Amino acid sequence: MTRKIDLDSAGISIAKIERFNWLFTGLMALAGWLFFSPLAAKSVLVGGIIANISFTLMRRDIVKTMQGALNSVKVVFLLKYYAKLPALALLLYFIIKHGQLAIGGLLVGLSSVVLSVGYTALCEFIRYYGSKKKNLDPEIADKGQGSFI
Repeated sequence: MTRKIDLDSAGISIAKIERFNWLFTGLMALAGWLFFSPLAAKSVLVGGIIANISFTLMRRDIVKTMQGALNSVKVVFLLKYYAKLPALALLLYFIIKHGQLAIGGLLVGLSSVVLSVGYTALCEFIRYYGSKKKNLDPEIADKGQGSFI
């Protein structure tokens, strides 16, 4: 049995997060180039590319897993997931050892996914609770006795 998985049906769009991933990577690389050095910009860019590709591969695997029968693909998903972790660790090891990159810049680039997820969640939080505040009873809201939850 195959299911259609819509990752954009919830309030937070995965496509939006992926766009922010690349946007944050580009902005941080530009900032690294402007305020630090070309080496810092290159390091941020390499870290961002690694993080973004890893995020995209994880999204693809999760969608494949959720579309199939869960019992049969759960083991395959977990094996692939745990095989990617040491592969990513080895890639980072060789990049750090032989890549002539700034470690700080690489870490900043690797954080692009975390920043985009956090930014998207914050935007959704503000949008959701901003709309709830508008729907509060004005008499309760004026007295400060309303709750956003």
